[in-house]
Amino acid sequence: MLKIFTTQLSGIFSRIGEKQAEAIEDGARLLAQAVVSGHGVYFHGKNELAAVALEATESKEPFPCAKVLPLDQTERSLLHPSDRVLLFYSEPEDEEIESLVKELHAQGTPVVGVGPAQKEPSMIEEHCDVHIDFQLKKPLVPADDGTRFGYPALMTCLYVYHALSFTVKEIVEEYE
Repeated sequence: MLKIFTTQLSGIFSRIGEKQAEAIEDGARLLAQAVVSGHGVYFHGKNELAAVALEATESKEPFPCAKVLPLDQTERSLLHPSDRVLLFYSEPEDEEIESLVKELHAQGTPVVGVGPAQKEPSMIEEHCDVHIDFQLKKPLVPADDGTRFGYPALMTCLYVYHALSFTVKEIVEEYE
């Protein structure tokens, strides 16, 4: 099973690198604008994806200008138009994420969304300034009974996070 999981996960990472390179570049440019101007890059992840915000703020290599997005709507309303939000989610029809992205869009805060793309763009995708498809459509490992398990949403989001982080670093270094 581990070999199947590893092969499938490697394939997901390759697809992200190949199919989402342009979206990652666009997202990194948007985030780099906040970094260069000294504004905040606010991170939010739903459920287990909140770990990406910890990686961005508490790791050995924190993301420049990284902050955790406030849960309080009044505090979020204080975001500056030059701030950016990097939003991670795994359900394309999540009402809480839909409400959050609508709120941020309405107040003029640019959002880079990372989650599953749909054949027809979801409301979440439509309200993001840049959307990056994390390429995870279903669990990766088939079971004997025909079901599947192993849905590494956090791993794929961390892969996208690091791709964005490296690209932002390159952009900021070129700017300086």
